[in-house]
Amino acid sequence: MQDSKKPKRPWYKEPWPWLLAAGPAIVVVAGFYTYKLAADTDDALVVDDYYKEGKEINLQLKRDEQATRLGVEAQAMFSPDHKAVRLMLRSKVALPDTLTLHLLHPTLSKSDQTVLAKRIGEGMYEAAIAPSAAGHWYVRLEDPKAGWRIQGEWKPQQNPVVRLDPMLPEADK
Repeated sequence: MQDSKKPKRPWYKEPWPWLLAAGPAIVVVAGFYTYKLAADTDDALVVDDYYKEGKEINLQLKRDEQATRLGVEAQAMFSPDHKAVRLMLRSKVALPDTLTLHLLHPTLSKSDQTVLAKRIGEGMYEAAIAPSAAGHWYVRLEDPKAGWRIQGEWKPQQNPVVRLDPMLPEADK
């Protein structure tokens, strides 16, 4: 009976309503943050027109087949500071004075680099690249007319040398 004579505190001075409201409030803030991340982040792995992209893949495979017919293969040797790359190529045909080298990051297309590799000797080319802390790259080499291409994977922490070959489906090898 003595408790009933005790004056009641207003609801906003009680801890329980605030604890109960904290959960939904945190979820609302997290939802806005997630929306901002989704709106600001590039969806590089999502293709809008997958049919057109699939047709483009078939055209790219023809470039790999052309590289196989021409006997084009290479080794890319990256400098320890990752500022330069030297390419040693073999081919059944004469090679041009410059080649296009692409360093492609698997997920961050903004990190991709395209540079010209210049001939420094018979079957030898050199190019300057921008160093990056990324730990995985796809390396693609092609002629200036985009008639053939060879490619490989480079993991800088594991090996400074990458073998570049035509990327044909397993059944064609």
